Amino acid sequence: MSQSSNFNQIYPDQAIAICTRYHPEQLSNYDHHVVNVNGRAGVMLTYEWLPLEEHTGPFVLTVVFRHAEKHPPAPGKIRSIVDELRFQVRGQAR
Repeated sequence: MSQSSNFNQIYPDQAIAICTRYHPEQLSNYDHHVVNVNGRAGVMLTYEWLPLEEHTGPFVLTVVFRHAEKHPPAPGKIRSIVDELRFQVRGQAR
């Protein structure tokens, strides 16, 4: 049983969002692509979900705000999906 190691932890310079089963199928191929969260460019991390068939959830999308300039931008369709998610950033009320 795979579970995200960061489910209950939000580190400095990152944001997390809980995804539905629909989201991982759409987002998993865009690991280390740049998206925007709360107006900040960040790198989307999805590698912990793979293989999808073996991941039981929850599917936690982590976006790290460091070194975004070193990664390719996510396609518009992917950025639109991420824009719909509700992110928590360290220091924000949950």
